[in-house]
Amino acid sequence: MPQRNNGIAYSYVRFSSKRQELGDSLRRQTEMAEEYAIKNGLKLSSKNFQDLGISAFREGKRASLVDMLAAIEEGQITAGSTIIIEALDRLSRRGIDATLETVKEILRKDVQVVSLSDGLLLTKNSLNDLQSVIRIAVAADLAHKESERKALRLRETKGQQREAALSGKPINKILPFWLQRTEAGYAFSDKAGVARQIVQLKQEGKGSNMIAKTLNKLGIAGVRTAQWNHASITKMLKNPALYGAYQTGETTKDRELIKLELVEAYYPALINKEEWLLLQSDQSKSKRGRRSANNPYSGLLRCECGGALVKRQHTVKGKLYVYHGCLNAKDGRCTQNISIKGLDGALTTILGRLEFKKKQTLSQSIHQERQQLEARINDLNSKLQVLDNIPLSVIKSIGTMESRLKEITDQIAKDEREQRGIEAVKSEKLSSITDGLELNLLLKRVLKSITVIRSGRGWAVKVLHLSGHKQNFLMVDGEIKFLSDTIALQKLLAGFRETTENS
Repeated sequence: MPQRNNGIAYSYVRFSSKRQELGDSLRRQTEMAEEYAIKNGLKLSSKNFQDLGISAFREGKRASLVDMLAAIEEGQITAGSTIIIEALDRLSRRGIDATLETVKEILRKDVQVVSLSDGLLLTKNSLNDLQSVIRIAVAADLAHKESERKALRLRETKGQQREAALSGKPINKILPFWLQRTEAGYAFSDKAGVARQIVQLKQEGKGSNMIAKTLNKLGIAGVRTAQWNHASITKMLKNPALYGAYQTGETTKDRELIKLELVEAYYPALINKEEWLLLQSDQSKSKRGRRSANNPYSGLLRCECGGALVKRQHTVKGKLYVYHGCLNAKDGRCTQNISIKGLDGALTTILGRLEFKKKQTLSQSIHQERQQLEARINDLNSKLQVLDNIPLSVIKSIGTMESRLKEITDQIAKDEREQRGIEAVKSEKLSSITDGLELNLLLKRVLKSITVIRSGRGWAVKVLHLSGHKQNFLMVDGEIKFLSDTIALQKLLAGFRETTENS
C-alpha cells in the first residue's frame, strides 16, 4: 500500500562547525531542499530543524533532533509529511544502530524521509525493503568512520597544544574574556575591569545570581550574551586562569573531558592563588544554597553542646509555629530539649547591633621580615649561579628561609582576607538583607559562631567574631533585652538568675 503524502515538507539542516555556519553549507542545503520541494509539488514549511555548530559525533541528543522527533510524536509534524535531508549521515553519525533507530522512529509515524545526495526516498514500506536497509547501514557506517577520523585528528591537535602549553608556548585556543593574545603571548583585554569587578563582588559575599543582577542593572554587557547570568559568573569564578593557570585536558572517544596537567603562571594573573582558592570555598558554600536561603545562619548557629541549631516548623490548627532545636538532642547527645522560639527575630535585632572592631593588623616588622627574606634568598640564588661547588649548608639555609617566607606570606594573605571581609560587611546593613544565601556568605566572612545557651528563663546568645572579638546578648521571649561585651554582661546575668530563683 503506497504511503500517503500530505504535500508538506520540512528541512532538517545539520552541519558540524561554526566555520561551515559562516560558509555555504546552510545556504546550499536550504536551496537543495527548496528545489526538491518545487519539483515534487511540496510546500516547504518555514519550520526547520537546525543543529548549528554542534558536532554530529557527540553521543548526547541534540536539541533540534529531539525537537523533530518530539514534533512527530506529538503530531505537530503529521503523518504524510516529508523530512528533507542532505544525506542520511546528517541524522546520526553514531553508527549503524543509532541511525537505523532514528530512521525507524520517523518512518513508523508515516513520515517519509528524502536523502537528496543519496537519491533515496524512504517510506514506512522501506522498513521491509532489504536494499533500503543496506543503503542506510552503509551510509551510517561511512559517516561514523569519518567522524571517528575527525575526532582522532582533533585529539591529536589538542595533544600538541597541551605539549606546547606545558613548555610555556602560547597556543591557539578560545581565551577567557579578560585575556587577549599578543605577539609576546597574552595580556589583559579591555574586559579585565569587568572581571575584577566580578571578583570584588564575590569577595564582598555576593552570590552568582546577585552579581549577575548587579552587572545587568549597571548596564554592563555580557561576554557572549546580551546579559549576565548565574552560569556565566560561576564558570568564570571557577576558572584557574584567574590566577594565571591553564588547565590542560583531553577529550575521550565518549566525549568526556579528562583534566590533565595544570600549567601554573601561564597567563597574566588577575588575582593570586590564595584569593582564587577562597573564591572556590565561597562557591562550595553557595552549593548549599537552599539550606542557606532558608537559614542564613547555617554553619554558624550552635547549641552550647556544640551541635548545630536547626530551624523546624509545624502547623497546629492552621497556625504555623517556627522554632529552633539542637540537632544532637534527637539522638540523646544533648540534654537541651527545649525549643527556642523567636530566635529569628532576635538574631535580626542582633545583626543591627554587631560591632566590627578592626582586627589589629600585623606589625610592620612582619612585612619588613618578608622583604628581607626575599632579598636574602635572591642574593644567595644569584651567588649560587657562579659557584662550582655549592655548600650543602647554603642550600639548607635557603630552604629554611623559603619555608619562613611562605609562612609569613600566608599569614599576611590571611590577615588581608579577614580585613576585606570586615570592610565588606561594614558596608552592608545586615538586618536589611533579605537574601538568605547572601547574608550567610557575608556573616561567614566575619563570624566564627553564634552560640545559644539556656540562662534562667531566657537565652544567652554569644557571638564570636573571626577577629577574636566577642559580643554577648540576652534574649527573653524572643526579644533582646541588653547587650554587653565582657564583665558587665556576667554581672547582669548573675543578677538576672538571682531574681528568677527568688521569684
